[in-house]
Amino acid sequence: MMDHIILGANQSISSSARVENKVRSASPLKTESSDKDVFVRSANTEMPSEIKRTTKSLTSDVAQSLAEKYDVTNMTRNEFCQLLGELRNMGIISSQDFSVGYGGEIPHDLKEGEVRMTYGPLEEPTWPTGNERADFIKLLRSCADYCSDFAADQEEGSDGRTVGNSLAGSYHRLIDVLEQIKKAEKDKNESASNV
Repeated sequence: MMDHIILGANQSISSSARVENKVRSASPLKTESSDKDVFVRSANTEMPSEIKRTTKSLTSDVAQSLAEKYDVTNMTRNEFCQLLGELRNMGIISSQDFSVGYGGEIPHDLKEGEVRMTYGPLEEPTWPTGNERADFIKLLRSCADYCSDFAADQEEGSDGRTVGNSLAGSYHRLIDVLEQIKKAEKDKNESASNV
């Protein structure tokens, strides 16, 4: 099982490189030197599928408020990350789902029984950079489909299947929230046009 500290969208270092940091937790934490989330996973922590979900439901009022700030079908990566942060801070998404969405990781291949990760998806649509915009529902769906396909190709009970299914689950939960925000925007527009 790989131990990683996920620092940001394109940064990942082995936890063995952070020997001075003895933290072994499955929850994000803040460091004094950075305001980015850090996720530490060790072999003795629960598998993501065993972590209890303690998130709140997205209410229609909150969805409407977020829809006024974000167009989930036309966002930059920075806007998407800001939305993820708001959702996490409100307790609507878990820290695990935040990390998956923020990092955009997908399983790439297996090496000596360990799942290696890359930033995906590998085909269109791809993660936007700079001021580029993307439909994040389509983008996350592409990531979820890739992770599900990857998991299906792995042996039953293998780390590869567990990782693929866990990532797919996170992407699906994020898609559900974004679709609720999109629906709130659509309902508002329909209501305004009927006046």
